[in-house]
Amino acid sequence: MSIEGRRAIIARAFNRAKEVGLPLEGSAEFESWLEEWAKGDIDIPILRRRYVELLRARDIAWRNRHVLVE
Repeated sequence: MSIEGRRAIIARAFNRAKEVGLPLEGSAEFESWLEEWAKGDIDIPILRRRYVELLRARDIAWRNRHVLVE
């Protein structure tokens, strides 16, 4: 698949999500990973793994900021 074809897939997916009001990831990291996928540098399982790792890191950071001190 061409880079343009993959970019079109990304655009359609984001447009559909916006139309139904779903929250969208807007981080520069995620956008760069999408571009890597569009170029064919990484595959979807790698993109997914990176995104899950990003979400876990955010969760850990949030929990560390909101720990109850007894």
